[in-house]
Amino acid sequence: MSDPLSTDHPSSPNDSATPKRAVERQIGRARTTLKAKLLVTVALLVTIGLGVADIATYTSLRSFLFGKLDQQLTSSIGPTAQVLFSAYNGVDTGRGLSALVPAGSWGELINTSGARFSVEFVQPGQHQNPPPKLSSGKVSSISVPINTPFTVESTTNTQIKYRVLAAKVAQGNLTVILAIPQSDLEATLARLAIVTALISFGLLIVLLALGFYLIGLGLAPLDRMTESAELISQGDFTKRISAESRDVEVERLANALNTMLETIGAAIEQREASEARLKRFVADASHELRTPLTSIRGYAELIESGIVVRESEIQGAAERITAESIRMAGLVEDLLLLARLDQARPLAKERVDLSRIVAESVRDARVVEPERHLEDMIEGDIVALGDAARLSQVVGNLLSNLRSHTPPNTWGRVTLTRLQGEPPNHEVALLKIEDHGPGLSEAQVRHVFERFYRADPSRNSSQGGAGLGLSLVASIAEAHGGSATLTSAGPGRGVTVEVRIPTLPASIEGSESQVHNQTSEEPEVTL
Repeated sequence: MSDPLSTDHPSSPNDSATPKRAVERQIGRARTTLKAKLLVTVALLVTIGLGVADIATYTSLRSFLFGKLDQQLTSSIGPTAQVLFSAYNGVDTGRGLSALVPAGSWGELINTSGARFSVEFVQPGQHQNPPPKLSSGKVSSISVPINTPFTVESTTNTQIKYRVLAAKVAQGNLTVILAIPQSDLEATLARLAIVTALISFGLLIVLLALGFYLIGLGLAPLDRMTESAELISQGDFTKRISAESRDVEVERLANALNTMLETIGAAIEQREASEARLKRFVADASHELRTPLTSIRGYAELIESGIVVRESEIQGAAERITAESIRMAGLVEDLLLLARLDQARPLAKERVDLSRIVAESVRDARVVEPERHLEDMIEGDIVALGDAARLSQVVGNLLSNLRSHTPPNTWGRVTLTRLQGEPPNHEVALLKIEDHGPGLSEAQVRHVFERFYRADPSRNSSQGGAGLGLSLVASIAEAHGGSATLTSAGPGRGVTVEVRIPTLPASIEGSESQVHNQTSEEPEVTL
């Protein structure tokens, strides 16, 4: 038989299989919805429960009715023997046994030779029943179970059955048999079966309808959650799922989904912010590199075209080319260092005397600006484990910012002290550089560590740098396990920069066994 989902015209396997699988999945989902599964499960459990209850009721009542019938046989077997014995001897009993046994019952006497005498107990106006089918022809007393009730059919109608009990009679060595029809008992059991079946069927329908309503009511929060999830999948990431249910499981599911959505939303925001920073970084880097390249190209074209012919002019153009090349090389070095720190590339690990580095940097700053009042408070013998060149760059960048962003006669102070860190057995070197310069606003303070950020946008890179100095300070400090912060009381009230670098404890500063000299060639970083 051909597949009803297939087509007569030929098609590629990919073209036919994909729609077919999609249809099969849709059909499978339609047939195996949670509501349908729950409804089928409820129907099955209710059917089994009602069936077991009906069977137990029918079996219990049947056993009870047969027990009562057997008790009636046992209590009536003695009077039956007397009536039959009197009738056998020709005495009129006046049908006195009809009050003890139902109409249509049969009594029978069997002697030792197998001869029998039977009587049917029928009330006036009643039709006679066929005799019970005990045996064909003559009946031997030993062919019938004694004192044990049993069931037999009638001799002419298989629909009529009798409950039979046989007992021995001491007088005359006879066997008496009493057979009571089971018609009333079977009618009662048949009526019970019909009534219980109808009640169970009606109850099943009612319970299924009620179960369908309650299941739909219970799954309504899931349907609403599904609708919310579809809206979220369409791009509405601000949408959140509301359980609107008192069920603990539904609330837990909604909370878990909302937590997942918040995490995904935060990740998306971080990715978008990272992409925005990357685009801004690339644009700023391109702009910063374009300026010296344009200058170099312009001076080179002047020399090449012959416009600049005098030796002094040529020398001046060459000096400008050299200066711009140096500035561009420094910018590229800073970008490479930032990229290397971003990629968590390991820095050199060696014993570094921070006290000496800071003192030398302060001395160099005084040589460059002898007119600036620069104080220093440098605690001696502060040693760290790190990269000496990068730590020197931190101090150099901070002092360079002090010179670039404050007037030459502005007061400044450089402080290096040892602090107790966290945990208590760790010590931290605190490098603090303060000035009484123009200061920064609160908005500017929030962005000073961003790359290519300049507090004064009107100042060009040749006057104030490319805006990478503080970014390098923060990145180098973090690479050494430290941190960098900047505070300002506001415009005109100066700036304070604090850099914290973990140090070697004083107890092991002199032990060379604690120092790990790890020098390696820096891998190439591609921007």
